[in-house]
Amino acid sequence: MKESNTTYKMFETMKQHKAMVTYHGEFTFESINNILLYARRDIQMRNVQKRTSRKVYAILVEALENILRHGVEKEYNTRTTDGVFILYKTDQGFTIKTGNLIKNEDISKLKAEIKLVSEKNITQLKEAYREQLRNGAISNKGGAGIGLIDMAIKANKDLTFNLFETDPDTSFFELTINIHQEEDTIAA
Repeated sequence: MKESNTTYKMFETMKQHKAMVTYHGEFTFESINNILLYARRDIQMRNVQKRTSRKVYAILVEALENILRHGVEKEYNTRTTDGVFILYKTDQGFTIKTGNLIKNEDISKLKAEIKLVSEKNITQLKEAYREQLRNGAISNKGGAGIGLIDMAIKANKDLTFNLFETDPDTSFFELTINIHQEEDTIAA
């Protein structure tokens, strides 16, 4: 499947769910900061419970940084990648969708990380997270290999992944994260 078809499907999702915040184009530190600013403001206007708001924001930061860190870099600027992002409200909470091109040579490592996330329960993921923090090395892309683990923990493992080959060198990586609304807890 070509990137444009996958991007089109994401735009259809955006229209169907009346997306809160969307972005398609170049991801830079500046564009990510702007997206986060709009998202935080929109979440605050909806009077979302603080715990849910913090989870959504933390996952947003990680998901958007992953596009910048792991997406196929533009030739003229090593800190710019193209991608797509959608945040929308659901009956259960919020959904975040991201998509970007990745190099096919990176797919086996990504699939290994996805397998780790899918095979472990939350307790095991928390231990893997702590272990990676203690012993993990920072990669040449600036991460410690804990992004997917952290998002899976915060989203209670409600993540889905899709890969669509776009050409012999790249594939489109689509990530969907569902964050369930926390119940307000009031002490009696």
